[in-house]
Amino acid sequence: MKKFIYIAALALIAGAACTKVETETQQVKVTFQAANYVPQTKAGEVSFLDEFADPANAHFFSRAFLHAEGVDLDASGNVTSSFQQFFPTTGEQINWDAAHTIWAPASHDYYWPKGEKSFVNFISWYGTVNGTESNPTITYAYTADKWTAKLEWEYTATLGQATSNLLYADMAWRYKNNDGAIYKKDGVTEGVPTLFHHALSQINIKVYADDEAANENLTLSGDKPSDGTATWTIVLKNAKITPINSTGKLSLTNVDPGTNKTQEWTGSWAGTGAAAAVDITGTKTVDAVKKANATDFVAPSCVLPQTLSSSVVLSFDLDLTTTYSNASHQEIIPVSIKLNDMGTSEWAQNTKYTYYLRVVPSQKKVLFDPAVESAWITGTTTEKTI
Repeated sequence: MKKFIYIAALALIAGAACTKVETETQQVKVTFQAANYVPQTKAGEVSFLDEFADPANAHFFSRAFLHAEGVDLDASGNVTSSFQQFFPTTGEQINWDAAHTIWAPASHDYYWPKGEKSFVNFISWYGTVNGTESNPTITYAYTADKWTAKLEWEYTATLGQATSNLLYADMAWRYKNNDGAIYKKDGVTEGVPTLFHHALSQINIKVYADDEAANENLTLSGDKPSDGTATWTIVLKNAKITPINSTGKLSLTNVDPGTNKTQEWTGSWAGTGAAAAVDITGTKTVDAVKKANATDFVAPSCVLPQTLSSSVVLSFDLDLTTTYSNASHQEIIPVSIKLNDMGTSEWAQNTKYTYYLRVVPSQKKVLFDPAVESAWITGTTTEKTI
């Protein structure tokens, strides 16, 4: 009887020890470190929060794939042709928790797997098109003895809309725990390194009015450019860029490197329709006379990355009204500008292009060059007596 009690006591002690270890291991919550792409250093110096006007609504989405010890891995820890969904197939929303300075899953806490050989692979993204959420298609499959991930995204560009943005993060392979301070900023808690790239290009077209002569800069009369003698009302309208790809599909691939790391994707955008004209919405009145405070003709807008041929043209009508103290007149002048003449032959991913249009409303002043056809011609001299 005593022997039985002794053995039972040992079992209880062993059970308590196992329970303690299990509890400590399971309490490691999955969190994220989110950073924008910094091309020069990849140091994560730019906060992902900068993408949001309201940090309280800052978020992104993530898919996660678990390869578990004893289930999806062989005895040596090598991957097999099975896996488990760690996050939902529709993606888990990751929210910014300002109170605790962490990025964490929105629906509930997730905990890292316990197995020494177990690991999780993460695909993260953020997308909005004109204010509506946009999500890519994610494929995760076992091919050629390796796991391969594919990310595909379709997009239609609308110029003048500043609320579109697509970002995808380097894929995080074979993570077993929250990582250190790779992209840590402002005391943000460590987590899965999540380095975002802008998937699209961005263009911004600005316009201002100025005088041809450097020493005769225009001023404003009310909100209209003026040189003190004439005042100009300048309106740009009926604008478009043609021909460009406005619809396209991004196709990216990422292959298991076999080690714990973040890895960039390979792939590019391809147009899905014929290149055509894309309208620039609305009209724009020019009320700036300095480059530093130029007016947005096209607010920062996302466009499809693409090569710009020499035939790609920005065209618009320049509606110009000149007003004097006692008269006014109007002209509507068609303008056509090759974008290749403005310094770039492509729109590349993760790159912003700013174009400046300088309108010179004042031309040469109207002067006169008077002359008389000839000297007086002597005619007949007559006399009449009255």
